[in-house]
Parts: sequence; C-alpha cells; structure tokens
Amino acid sequence: MKKIALVGCGTIGSYIAKSAAEYKFATTAFVYDVDPEKAKLIIGARVLNNPAEITKYETDLVIEAATEKAVHAIAPEVLKKTDLLVFSITSLANDDFRNSLQEICSDHKTRLYIPHGAILGLDGIYDGRSLLEEVTIKTIKNPKNLGFKESVKGVLYDGPTRGACEIFPKNVNVHAAVAVAGIGFDRTHSIVIADPEADHMTHEIRVKGKGLKWSISVASIPVGAVTGSYTPESASMTVRRILASDYYIILA
Repeated sequence: MKKIALVGCGTIGSYIAKSAAEYKFATTAFVYDVDPEKAKLIIGARVLNNPAEITKYETDLVIEAATEKAVHAIAPEVLKKTDLLVFSITSLANDDFRNSLQEICSDHKTRLYIPHGAILGLDGIYDGRSLLEEVTIKTIKNPKNLGFKESVKGVLYDGPTRGACEIFPKNVNVHAAVAVAGIGFDRTHSIVIADPEADHMTHEIRVKGKGLKWSISVASIPVGAVTGSYTPESASMTVRRILASDYYIILA
C-alpha cells in the first residue's frame, strides 16, 4: 500500500487520514502538526517533531494541510524527493517561489499537485486558459469565518487575486488555485465579502473568453474556522485519484 505523510492534522488532514484508513487507498505513515496532540490522534502514524524530518523517509505523497508558511518551509526539499499536494495555495502567489518549485519538479521528475478544494471547474479553467479574457471569483462568508467580529459586513476586498492572497492567506486558497490554473494572480479578479447572515461559505466563479462564458457557484456549511463541509471529502478524493491504486477509470 502506498504511503502518505501529512503536514497539518486539522480538519482536512485528519479527514484524509481517516478516509485512507477506511478505504485502504494509503497508509498514513508520518504526521506533523504544530499541536503534537492533534498529530497523535492519527492512529498508526509516526509523529514527527519537525516537518523537515519528512524528507528522511520514503513516501509516495506528502500532503500539506497547514499554512502557507509550511509550504515555504517544506516544499523545496520535499519536491527533490517525492510528490507534494498543497492546500495552502496562497503560498504560490509569490512568483519567484512558484517558479523555483517548477524548476525543482523538472529537475527531479516530481509533481506539485494543486487541489480544487472547495470549488468546481478548475479543470475547465486550466484547459481553456489560452482562451480566457476575464476570470472573477467571489467569496461570501460569515465574518467570523474570515477572522472578523460578527458586526463586520460588506466588501472587504475587490481587486487582483495577488492582493487577496496577501490579506487573506487562509481564506482565499481557492482564489489562488483559480489564478494558477488560469490567467495568473494579477489578471484574476477577487472579491471577498463578509455577510453576518451567511450560514454557508459561498464561492462564485465567472469566466469570459473567446467564444465562451460560464459561471459556477458552490456553497457549503462551515465545519471549521475556514473550511466548508465539501472540502474534506473533496481533499480525500483528490488524494485517492493521485495515488490511483484502486481506480481503473480515471477522470481526465
């Protein structure tokens, strides 16, 4: 069975480990979390004292589900050895960092995976990127899920996705994913809205291009501070597709 390592054992990381054990598509061999008690809850995994230790061991896939700082800390060395899946995609808004990772992947024949996470349509954006002229993604969340008091409301950000990644690194990872897949961090337009009445996390994507126009809206109930109910299952299935040990028909 293939081995995975987790950096971050919160809502997403713990769900992936649970699903891997339940459906037997991987063994969670190594885990790290800034809170060691969370890491110890992953049954059967070796708890590491430092995320850098992951590169000492053989794994088929390392999964980052922590913070953009964690990506900066581990990605260069991990990608010299094995494939990496990152959920803190705002880390890739730094062009020099992203380009350096691409070079490492090319030199060492490894892959950096970007999940669609809480949204749909990332494959369509990537496939049609040469035709795209305008891409807008709008996120509507309760202010408490954006790190604000419940009295805060209205448009908190309206501009290029690069700026949104700097201001809301934990809340706009799907914006970053859309930017990477499509027309970049400066041409992709981000809107972040705080709505005290919102009981769902909503992401709306609008795309215009040569001969095409479409929109997608996805809403899910919060199950964590910044995570919607759809994302953990989406994350688990993304890992399962990457490893693909039990799939004979692969969506492409």
